[in-house]
Amino acid sequence: MEKAEKDAKASTYDDKHHPTCLPPHQHSLKRSWIFHLHTLWLFTKSDLKTVMAPTTIFAICCGLAEHAAQDPSSNIQTNLLKLFTRLPYVLIWTWSNLLLEDLANQRLPASILEDSLNKPWRPLPSNRISPDETRHLLLWLLPVVALLSWHLNVANESILGFVLIWMYNDLEGSGEGWFIRNALNAIALTNWDAAATSIILKRNGSAELTNRTWVWFYAVVAVITTTVQVQDLPDMQGDRAADRKTMPLVVGENVTRWLTAAVVIVWSFACPRIWDLEVSGYVLIMTTRLATLVRVDGGFVYPAGL
Repeated sequence: MEKAEKDAKASTYDDKHHPTCLPPHQHSLKRSWIFHLHTLWLFTKSDLKTVMAPTTIFAICCGLAEHAAQDPSSNIQTNLLKLFTRLPYVLIWTWSNLLLEDLANQRLPASILEDSLNKPWRPLPSNRISPDETRHLLLWLLPVVALLSWHLNVANESILGFVLIWMYNDLEGSGEGWFIRNALNAIALTNWDAAATSIILKRNGSAELTNRTWVWFYAVVAVITTTVQVQDLPDMQGDRAADRKTMPLVVGENVTRWLTAAVVIVWSFACPRIWDLEVSGYVLIMTTRLATLVRVDGGFVYPAGL
């Protein structure tokens, strides 16, 4: 009888809504490698379109710009071929660092509580994996990512990423206020952009990047800092439960939408100036930016950033 009561308690949440263990059937050693791969996929699933895709596209575009700046007579098809041969390394490095961040973030009690409301399909709230197992996975993944970064000559970017992950999660920088939260996100994402660009260009050091590219990186930090709050709009219920001080919860949803829309318009004019684009470039960027501000049904929608 006592054993049955203990088993029942073990499969529930504790006072902090923290899953204390997996359901009995998932403790089985019969969990296949497909199960484990699917678990890793679920950790990063929601960040693929907000991190993986933008970082990869950013690296390709910056790579093309670097080739054109250093050799204006170079052929774009040849440059693309060179970049695509490096693309697998970019994808592996970016995804492994993204997984590292997601493990560090999603294992925290507040994150489990938030995800139980916003994303209950994630591995921890759905009890596919326990917090302790996640910690062990994080412990083993950290040196693997460090060695991978050293091999790809982006060790400095990786170390900075580790520090930012520690500040954002374990030091609770994500809960210090919306500006600090946004800034940490912006620096981390731009750091990954810089690393991906260096990898795709097969650099031995990011210092070889042109001055204009570095200016662009700084601009991206500012852009993300002032627009990344749109990702908090769909998660307001969970953030409120976890007592997170996100911009929508601090200043209000409507104010956040309108302020972000105004900032997006400002950046749509400012960013093309960095690359000295012609009028056609401004028109293209403004058209795509306006498209993010209007719903199909004519209603107002939050911008997706630049």
